[in-house]
Amino acid sequence: IDKIKAKNKYLNFAPEVVIEIDTKADLSEFKNHMSYYHEKTDELLNFGVGKVVWIFTETKKIWVADKNNSKWEISNWNESFEVINVEINIEKLLKKKRR
Repeated sequence: IDKIKAKNKYLNFAPEVVIEIDTKADLSEFKNHMSYYHEKTDELLNFGVGKVVWIFTETKKIWVADKNNSKWEISNWNESFEVINVEINIEKLLKKKRR
């Protein structure tokens, strides 16, 4: 693992977790912007990623897709979610940062 090489900014193997915060992607070719998130999430899970987490700052929502669960979960920032046995709560983290 200490000699991981990325090609064109992408790894040649699937990471356990991918965390996306907002996006700078060009969504103009999508009739519905949510289609982009659905397609990208499906691509990542099909590639072998274990969990995909989207953090949307404007709406303060968290979207978690897990390869072992066909139901993707959407929650608010004040709700915790787990990533690799670590519980994360965005709202609590932001409050700590402001202090």
